[in-house]
Order: sequence, then C-alpha cells, then structure tokens
Amino acid sequence: MATQQPPRRLPKIQFRVLIIGRANAGKTSILQRFCDTTESPIVYRRTGWDKERIQLDPSMERGEHRIEDELVFSNHDSYVFHDSRGFESGGDKELKIVQKFVREKSGERRLASRLHAIWYCIPMDNQRPELDLKHFKDICPDQNVPVIAVFTKYDQFKRDIEMDLEDGDPDGPVTTPELRFEENYLCHLGAGAKYVQLEKMHKPDGCCKNLIEETAGALNDNVVTLMLVAVQRHNLELSVKLAVEW
Repeated sequence: MATQQPPRRLPKIQFRVLIIGRANAGKTSILQRFCDTTESPIVYRRTGWDKERIQLDPSMERGEHRIEDELVFSNHDSYVFHDSRGFESGGDKELKIVQKFVREKSGERRLASRLHAIWYCIPMDNQRPELDLKHFKDICPDQNVPVIAVFTKYDQFKRDIEMDLEDGDPDGPVTTPELRFEENYLCHLGAGAKYVQLEKMHKPDGCCKNLIEETAGALNDNVVTLMLVAVQRHNLELSVKLAVEW
C-alpha cells in the first residue's frame, strides 16, 4: 500500500509596496486604511536570510531609518511595505538611495521578494507642489515597477480653494478645485501617469478603494495582479472588476 504524500505546502503570497513621501504626508494613515487597522506596523530588519523585529523611535534621526526595513501589519501580513521619507533640499542623495533600492528589488528572483508597486505621496497642503513632484518621473528609471501618484489631504485642498474663492474677486477668472488641481499638480506628472486623490484618511471611515483599484490596473503582469487579488481576498468587488476586464 502506497504511503500517502503530505499535502503540498503552498508558498506564502506577499505583495510588496514602496511608499514615498515626506513627514506628515499621511503615509501611515494610508497603510492603516489599506490594511483595515488602527495599529502601528511591525518593523523588521533583514540581515541576509534572517530578519529581526526592531523598535524605531518616532523622534529618531533621519539617518537611522532604512528603506530596506519591512513594515508589516499583524492583521494583514500578506502586505510588506517599505518607507522612503521623501526628498528634501533637492534630494539628490535620497533619490539615488531610492533608485538603487527600486532597481535591486525589482530584479529579485523570488516573486515574493520583488517590489510590485510604488506609491508616491504628495500632500495637498503644500504651497509649492512642484517640490514634492520634482522626482516623480525619476523614481523608476527602468519603468518596470508601476508608480502611482497619491495625492493626500484632497478634502483639505478643496476646502482651502473654496475659501479662497469666497474671499476673492467675484468678477475674477472662473476656477474650481478640479481646475486648480490640474494647473498646479496634474501638469507635473506627465501624460498617462496613474494617480489617485484621497480624502479623510485620518478618520476611521476613510476609504482607499480607488488606490487599490488603480494599483491593480497599473500592474503589467497578470501573475502579480493575481497576487494582489489574492491578498485582497475579502475584496469581492475588486475580484469581479478585474475578472470582467480580463
């Protein structure tokens, strides 16, 4: 009588995202809403094949932060996030660090170790958006990882524009928050760029459904798209939408 073979162990599916943005860009709130939690992420640091849990002080010096550190939420460990703290004072050094990381992680042999998407966060409370968007087109020179522009605090932006219009000249040029967004922000992205506008991310009812859908739509590999669907296993709407499009 033949011995029964043990069931084959399926590989763990992990979808890996690099999130970029300066302090107060709303990155933590996005990750919490995306993973449906209010907890802080667990941070892991790898040394070769080993990894250890580390504790990072929020007030730590910038140099202690590493883009290679993995951020994972205990309730949704199928997502692995990496954090880059944006670009300051020209940001050439930071840009090279990000480009090196993107090039290395996009070339990983193991699919679970590979970088699958990049979220480039731009807070809408900045009076000089061109500074935050300066390196948007330079993040992934090889263009083998989709980069999605994530405009955060869009609700605050709309309120500010509406207040300006109320206080302005009633006979002045006609404008709306949407037109101001196109003139000041969208023009810096380039044709065909993927982007989303997020509101109320700091509130429990904040929703980032459009970020999930835009990320899925930007993926150029069916296998990676299926990975995203797998880790979003409770998102029936996304599964149905992608099935219809395919």
